[in-house]
Amino acid sequence: MSKEVPDWTRSENEEVSVTGTAANAKAGPLLMVSDDYAILIRGLSEWDEETVEKTVKVEAIVRRVPGGPKADKSDEAIQGTATNRDRWVLELKHFEVID
Repeated sequence: MSKEVPDWTRSENEEVSVTGTAANAKAGPLLMVSDDYAILIRGLSEWDEETVEKTVKVEAIVRRVPGGPKADKSDEAIQGTATNRDRWVLELKHFEVID
C-alpha cells in the first residue's frame, strides 16, 4: 500500500470515494490511505472488529478542520502538538469492506 497522498484541497466539501485500510486510534477511526498517511473518519465512533485491518471503500465528504491555536512557547505549562495547521477529515456517508 504505497499510494500518493491525495490533494484534499481539490475535493473540499465534495463527496469522494477513497479506498484504504481501516484502523482505530485514540483520535477515532482512521483510513490508512498509504503506509504513512491516514485520514480521520467522522460519523463513526470506531471500526468494528470485523472491519479493522481490512481494505474498505469509503464514500465520504472531504472536510477541512481548523487547527488549534499555535502554542505560545513562553508558557512551558502548555503541552500538546497544536500547530495552527488545518487538517482533513472524511465525513462518512457509506463504507463497504472489499477485502
